[in-house]
Amino acid sequence: MTSAQLMPPGAGRRSVVARVAVALVGWMLLAGGCTTDQLIQPRVLMSPYQHHQLWAVAPFANESGVSTVDTTRFADLFTQQLEQVQGINSIPVNRVIFAMRQLDMRSVASPADAMELIHVLDVDAIVVGTVTAYDPYPPPTLGAAVQLYARLRGDRSSELDPRALTRATTDVVAPGELGPPNPIAEATGVFDAINHQTRAWLERYAAGRSEPDGPFGSDVYLVSMELYTQFVSYRLIHDLLAWERARLMPVAANASSR
Repeated sequence: MTSAQLMPPGAGRRSVVARVAVALVGWMLLAGGCTTDQLIQPRVLMSPYQHHQLWAVAPFANESGVSTVDTTRFADLFTQQLEQVQGINSIPVNRVIFAMRQLDMRSVASPADAMELIHVLDVDAIVVGTVTAYDPYPPPTLGAAVQLYARLRGDRSSELDPRALTRATTDVVAPGELGPPNPIAEATGVFDAINHQTRAWLERYAAGRSEPDGPFGSDVYLVSMELYTQFVSYRLIHDLLAWERARLMPVAANASSR
């Protein structure tokens, strides 16, 4: 007669747990390897300036005809995209709003207002924008126009009257240098998700910015207006920087030839 060997109490349970743990670790490693293979580097915008810049974004105006547009949130999302540009940092929109309240400024309604905020916030430039079209229902439509105002050279004195700077007539060279208070760059567009050009831009933007195995994939930008606003902000910043790069190119060429 053979005698049965008794297992220590809990030994069977520990064995099962150990096997499950090993299997789970193997699955995680395998899944992690598959996911890593699908990850790609998103497109990143580059500053065209030689020196690091600090920008501000004012709350957007609303001319879309839709009263529910949150123009402050639009400015927040625009600022988030601006923060991802290499060579440009931005200050929080709340700081801009606080400065506007201190100046009793309800909106940035003129170049003089923009220059005054640049002076008070001590930034290199400020983006002033307007929402021109807004339809959040898929496929979404979002239109906006933005203008970039830059600091004038020497605008570091607390005794400087920013409103008097509107009479300046010399040419602008780059943010931080002497120039008129007119916008140095502009970008505008209506981004209709039905338009194939818009969809092509969105696909390029979403690559590296969406969950590859998610239920929506890159189409998640078509069902979330916040995400779609991020994409539109990216495109507007792209066009602003392209404008600035083209404007600065002759200056850079002249400087290199000296």
